[in-house]
Amino acid sequence: MSSGSSAPETVVPTPEPASSQASAWRGVFIGPNGVRAGWRFIMYALLFAGLVFLFQRILKFIPSFVEIVRTVQREGILTPQFEFIFESTFIAAAVVAAGIMARFEKRPFGVYGIPIEKAFGKLFWQGVLWGLLFETAAILIISGLGGFSFGNPALSGGALVKYAILWAVGFVMVGIAEEFTFRGYTQFTLTTGIGFWPSAVLLSAAFGAIHLGNAGEGWVGALSVATFGLFACFTLKRTGNLWFAIGFHAASDYAETFIFSTPDSGLLAQGHLLNSSFHGPRWLTGGTIGPEGSLIDFVVFALAFIAFAKLYPSKKNVVAPQTNAF
Repeated sequence: MSSGSSAPETVVPTPEPASSQASAWRGVFIGPNGVRAGWRFIMYALLFAGLVFLFQRILKFIPSFVEIVRTVQREGILTPQFEFIFESTFIAAAVVAAGIMARFEKRPFGVYGIPIEKAFGKLFWQGVLWGLLFETAAILIISGLGGFSFGNPALSGGALVKYAILWAVGFVMVGIAEEFTFRGYTQFTLTTGIGFWPSAVLLSAAFGAIHLGNAGEGWVGALSVATFGLFACFTLKRTGNLWFAIGFHAASDYAETFIFSTPDSGLLAQGHLLNSSFHGPRWLTGGTIGPEGSLIDFVVFALAFIAFAKLYPSKKNVVAPQTNAF
């Protein structure tokens, strides 16, 4: 017997047009200014890692290189030969990967922080001077507090000239490799996604964490390295490129490792200038880490930030990359 009421009407959903679904998926990868920053960063990271792996695999077929690496790992002593080979692979991988991305993004290579026309120009040498003064100030303070002795010369004559030049070249390579890897394409690209300082903090933290892999390194030293990363980013923002940071990085490492002959991120160097020594509490000397593990390093960094802010005011003509959705 019929109840007199009609059956409920079934509503059939209308399928979303395929073009709308495709547009939604496209929005995951493409933003208002092209491929989103996060994907570009991942593309670069994969290219960089793949090239480093390729170059290092090739080098493993060279017996002399294998022996150099084994000696450094066994003795914990850096050599100029190791620096030349190791850093050249990172420079090559970073530059080639960035060059590929520059073609893909249709941007000039120089926007990633190392304009070739300004290579080793005024900013680089200003950075060198700052790096030497920075490390000298840290060592003199530690020495004044009774934590460091200069000792007697460890080199003379031809050996002195040889290692002075080799380490100068080696640490310039370190400066280029580490600055461009952590504050070149990576900093530029993440800035377009999440802004300059969030990118700087993230990449500087990664920079410090990677140094924990060095023998003798510790968390205080890694924090000091991260602080250096933030200072380098500050110089990048104020000057518009990485040449000051490269000069500072090279000179501070050179002074720490060769001139004052102390551990650098926990590593000693072959062919250093002095038979120097640390003595005193770890907070003052940094222990096996070297000056980077000393609290004095953070004091000098604070002074460096203040001095740089006053001497290198913000310039309106230094254009930061436009930020868009990540």
